[in-house]
Amino acid sequence: MPSPDKIWLEAERTLKQGKPFALATVINVRGSTPREVGAKMLVRDDGQVGTIGGGCGEAEVYRKAQLLLEESAPARLAEVDLTGDFEQQEIGTCGGIMDVFIDLWSPEPDLPVARTMAEAVRGSQPLALVTLIEPGDGAHKPARALVGPNTEGIALPIELPAKAVGQLAEVVSSAVPALMEIEAGGTLRATTHLSDKAAQLFVDPLPGAQRLIIVGAGHVGQALAELGAMLGFHVIVIDDRAAFANRERFPNAAEIIVRPFDKALDSLKLDRNCYVVAVTRGHAFDELALRTTLKQRPGYVGMIGSKRRVRATLERLEADGVERAILDQVHAPIGLDIGAETPEEIAVSIMAEIIRERRQGVRDQASMGVKLGRLKPVR
Repeated sequence: MPSPDKIWLEAERTLKQGKPFALATVINVRGSTPREVGAKMLVRDDGQVGTIGGGCGEAEVYRKAQLLLEESAPARLAEVDLTGDFEQQEIGTCGGIMDVFIDLWSPEPDLPVARTMAEAVRGSQPLALVTLIEPGDGAHKPARALVGPNTEGIALPIELPAKAVGQLAEVVSSAVPALMEIEAGGTLRATTHLSDKAAQLFVDPLPGAQRLIIVGAGHVGQALAELGAMLGFHVIVIDDRAAFANRERFPNAAEIIVRPFDKALDSLKLDRNCYVVAVTRGHAFDELALRTTLKQRPGYVGMIGSKRRVRATLERLEADGVERAILDQVHAPIGLDIGAETPEEIAVSIMAEIIRERRQGVRDQASMGVKLGRLKPVR
């Protein structure tokens, strides 16, 4: 199943073929749910692309989306209750509730928006779709707008004060989707409550390129590249040996860089969407990769090696002036402890840790609010 951002490539393709579709997007969750805010499912008359969690809940959303297509209705909201007890007052750990917004996309009016979103996906450009969520039965076509980090001159679906417009730009940069409400003072706040009285905004940013940067083209690197590509990462392989870092050994890598490790890493602009894994042929090269990487601030840094060698490396870096707080963020020895031995098993343990960190990072940002609490959730 494609990731939410890849849904836009399918949306563009479908509208180019002259076919309408219904887009089901999770805009709010309460309790424990199988998918997070921003999960999407594209529904056509011939089936679906993507998933919002499967099971009976998804089947009900699919049914409502098909009805929307048949009736050419503009939009509707669906509540997916996974608690198993519709009468309980509190949501337990085994189930939750998802609010799903389903809206109709048609070829002529909506292809430009879908095309722009698809182009942003292909170019890994920051962009967000902002949709006005109005209370009621969805009798009117929802107003939409595309918002980038620079909000100057954009036409929003609702008039907002300048301060709130600036906050929208922050949400775009955070890449964390959020349901927003407008406070009396003209500011935006993330909320976990869907209003039945006032209009709200759902800000749905593209996550940007999730880059898996594999430093070292050995056996573990090969297995990592295969898994990373399968999981939807933009895989970059770095090694100083062309005999190892080549297309024959890494057919699914998006980029292969044959340069000294430090120079290759210096040439990359690392950000929080980057996951750097040092698995070179020697501990000295791993340490060099770590030193170079820590000059920037990627979302994840991991280094292979025994506990003793890792401890010695971190002590040397601290002695050379690297802050302890930064070193504490290094995942070393890398990977979850699953008793892995083979290169493939080691790759699984590493990717499992990366997935855990990536998902936890999204949850933390959503719960704390964008930009260290500037947009705090209302509960």
